[in-house]
Amino acid sequence: MNTGLGHSQSLDARSDSRESTRGVRRIAIWVCIPFALLLGRLWQLQVWSSEEYLAQAYDNFINRTAVSAERGLIFDAKGRLVAGNRPSYDVAIVPAYFVPKDASQSQLEERIARLQRYLAQTEAEAQSMLTVLQGAKGLWRFEPIIVKRNISRDQVALLSTDSLQLPGVEVLASSQRHYPFNELAAHLLGYVNEINEDEYSKLKIYGYRPGDAIGRSGLERSFEAVLRGAPGVRAEVVDSKGIPQTDAESRALLGDWNDVAPVPGKNLVLTIDMDLQRILKSAIRGYETGAIVAIDPRNGHILGILSKPAYNPNSWSGRLSRDEHIASDNNIYKPMLDKALLSYFPGSIYKVITATAALEEGLIGRHESLHCPGYYEYGKRKKRFHCWKRGGHDSVALAEALAVSCDVYFYKVGEKLGMDKLAEYAHRYGLGERAGLGVNIEAPGLVPTREWHAKNSSEGFQGGFTLSTAIGQGDTRLSPLQAALLYGAIANNGKLYYPQIVERIETAAGQVLFEYPTRLHLNLDARPETLREISHGLDMVVNDEKGTAYAHRLDYVRVAGKTGTAQVTSQRTSNAAVEFKKRDHAWFVGYAPLEEPEIVVVVFLEHGGGGSSDATPVAMEVLDRYFREIRGYDPMRLKQNRRELQVLSPESGDSGQRQLLAEPPSRESQRRP
Repeated sequence: MNTGLGHSQSLDARSDSRESTRGVRRIAIWVCIPFALLLGRLWQLQVWSSEEYLAQAYDNFINRTAVSAERGLIFDAKGRLVAGNRPSYDVAIVPAYFVPKDASQSQLEERIARLQRYLAQTEAEAQSMLTVLQGAKGLWRFEPIIVKRNISRDQVALLSTDSLQLPGVEVLASSQRHYPFNELAAHLLGYVNEINEDEYSKLKIYGYRPGDAIGRSGLERSFEAVLRGAPGVRAEVVDSKGIPQTDAESRALLGDWNDVAPVPGKNLVLTIDMDLQRILKSAIRGYETGAIVAIDPRNGHILGILSKPAYNPNSWSGRLSRDEHIASDNNIYKPMLDKALLSYFPGSIYKVITATAALEEGLIGRHESLHCPGYYEYGKRKKRFHCWKRGGHDSVALAEALAVSCDVYFYKVGEKLGMDKLAEYAHRYGLGERAGLGVNIEAPGLVPTREWHAKNSSEGFQGGFTLSTAIGQGDTRLSPLQAALLYGAIANNGKLYYPQIVERIETAAGQVLFEYPTRLHLNLDARPETLREISHGLDMVVNDEKGTAYAHRLDYVRVAGKTGTAQVTSQRTSNAAVEFKKRDHAWFVGYAPLEEPEIVVVVFLEHGGGGSSDATPVAMEVLDRYFREIRGYDPMRLKQNRRELQVLSPESGDSGQRQLLAEPPSRESQRRP
C-alpha cells in the first residue's frame, strides 16, 4: 500500500510539473510575440523603409543651411580694389526632392531635360549631373549639391518661373571672386577655385563645406586664413518637397532659434601701386617672357612686381574654358610660373659681389688698375677665358671695370678670392636662401662652393669654375627679387631688408588690425667706403660715356645700375641664330635718384638678348615714367634748373640736384590713408 501510494503521488507531481512548464512556455510565447513584432517593425522603420519615413518626418523639416562669408578684399597702396567679390547665382539640387524613390522614369527624364535646357548643358554634362544626384546616399540625399555656378539673370528667371516643375532645385545667391585689373599683378594676387574631395576631407574640421572656394596661388593662398572669414547658419522650415514654409505654425517650430550671421574675411592693403604695375606691363611689351621688380630700398616694400606672360585670374577662378586650359599648358613661355621669384644665371649684375669681396678683403685698391688684353690665360695649360670685348679694355680700376663690365678684371680678382670666399660674400647679400616674400614658390638660387662642385660636378671642382662664378656665370643663380634686394642694400648703405608686400590688415569696416613693420634681414657689414666705390662704379655704368648703359641714360634724374648678359650655353653665337631656349638672358638693375635712392628696378628678360641693348631701355622707361607720372617730376624744368645751377656754382652740382629731386611730393603722401 505504501509503495502504490508513493507511486501515485510521484505521477501527480510529474503532471503538475509538466503543466507548470507549459504555462511558462505559453506566457513566454505571449511575451515574446509582441517583442518580436516590435523589433520587426523597428527594423522595417529604421532599415527597410528608413529613407521613406525620414522623408515623411521632414514634412515640417527644419533646414539649417550654411551661409558663406564674403571673402576679404585686397587693395593697392592707393586704396584701389584689386581683388573683390561680385554677385553671382549658383544652381543647387537636393537629390531627395529632385530624384525621389517613387519618381517614374518619365518624370525623371522630363525634369532632366527641362533643367538641361535651362542651364544650356550638353548631353554629357546632364548625364554627369544625374549620376552625381543618384549617387547620393542616406542623409546626404538631403544636402544641396551645386551643379552650375554663375548663371545669368535670364536663367535665374526661368528657374524661378518653373520652380514647381523642378522640385529640389534652388538658386543660391553667392559671390564670385573678381579681379578688376585682370592679368595685371596676376601672379602676386593669385586666384581661387572650388575645393576638391581630398581637400574637403582634410579641411572640413575648419568649417569648409563642399563648393567652398579656396586660394590656389599668390596672396589668395598665402593669406587664405585671413581672407576667408567664417560662415554663418540660417534656419528655415521646409516641407517634404523642400519648399520653404512661412506660416505662423511652421515658424513656431524654430522656437527661439536665431540665425548666425557670417563674419566677412579681413582686408589686405598692399604696398604695390597699380599705376606702376601698368607702367611695368607697358615697358616689357616688346618681349615674350621675363620679369620686372621694383622695390623701395629704404624699407624693402615692393612697389611693383610683374611676371610675363601672365594669366587672367578671373578665368582661373572657376570660369576657365577647356581651350584656355590647353592653351596655357602648351604655352612655351609658361604663364603660370612666377618668374620674378625663380632663379636664373645673373651674368654681370653679380660682379658687385666680387667687387665687394675684393675691397673688403684688401686684395685690390680702389685705384689699382689691372690690364685687360681681351682674355685671361689661366692655369698651367694657359686656358683662355675671354672678355666680352675681344679687343680688351686696356688698364681699368674697379669703378671703371664695373662701368665697362670688364670680364678680365673680375677673372683676376676672382682667382685671388677663391670660390669659397666669393660664396661667403654672396651669402652676406642674402643669396642662396629664399628672399622671404612668403608668396608663391620662391627659389633660393644657388651659391656654388668647392664642396658643392665636388658633389655635383662630374669632374669635381676645377679652378676655372671660380673665374666663371666671379662674373656671374657657371652655376650661380639668383632671382629678380633677390637682385632687387641686393642692389637695394648697396643703395641704402648696407641694409638688406626682407621684402614686404602687405602693408596692413583691416576689418571689413576699415579698422586697422595689424600693420606690418619693416624687417631688417641683415647688415652687409661692409665699410662705407667700399659701398661708395661700388655705387660710384654703378653711377659710371649709366652716366659715363664708357658705361654700358650710357646710351639710355635719363638726363633729368641720376640713375646708377648694372647691365648683365647671361649665357645659357657655352657657345658664343648671335641670339638671332639660335633657338629661343639657347639665347642669352638680359638683365639690368638700377636705382635712383643716386643721391637719395627711393626706387630699385630690376628688369629680367628671359632669353631676351643683351643687358645693354634690351634690358636697359626697358628699365629706363620704367624709371622715367615712375618719376614723371607717379612722382610728378617735370623733366624740362629740372634740366633747366640744373643748367642754371651749374653756371652759378659748378662745384655744387650734386647738392643742387639733390635739392631739385626732393621737391615733388613724397610717395607716402599719395597712399591710401
